[in-house]
Parts: sequence; structure tokens; C-alpha cells
Amino acid sequence: MSAPRLYLVAYDIASPRRWRRVFKTLRRVGEHRQLSVFLCRLPPARMARLQARLRDLIDPEDDRLMVVDLGDAGSATDRLDVGSVARPTEQAWPLVI
Repeated sequence: MSAPRLYLVAYDIASPRRWRRVFKTLRRVGEHRQLSVFLCRLPPARMARLQARLRDLIDPEDDRLMVVDLGDAGSATDRLDVGSVARPTEQAWPLVI
């Protein structure tokens, strides 16, 4: 079996029923990071099977599915910053409306 890779999977599903099916499928193999975003550490062959399963679940006319290969699971995790971005609470310059 080949080395696992890290994949970012994001989706936009129009139907709540299809959304639940996609979510449950990804929850079994990935790490839920944000609404409709998962990180999956899988060998390429298993990811290919997962993508085929997800294609069976979605409606290509209404739904969108994006899978991004982030590289080798070990080194990709080191490069991935999943922390929150702090939002400034005050304006640094005058704001005229």
C-alpha cells in the first residue's frame, strides 16, 4: 500500500438529504474542520474509491465537490496552518462613511 496523503475535501450540496449523506460518508474517513470541509489522510487508492462514492451521492447539476491533494500526509500536516485568523477589533485608520 502506498503512503497516505493529505486531502482537503470541500463541498456545497443543495439538498439537505444529499448533504447529510456526504457528511456521514466523510465523517467516517476524515477530520471535520469547518462546515462542509474535511481533512482526509488516505492512500491514493482509497481516496479514489471515496471520490467515486461521493460522485454517486451528489447531483452534478446542483452540487459542487472539491478535492485538493495537499501532498504527503506527514509533511503536508507540518505545512498546514489551521489556526484561526484574529480579526482586528478597532480600525487603525479613520473611516468616513
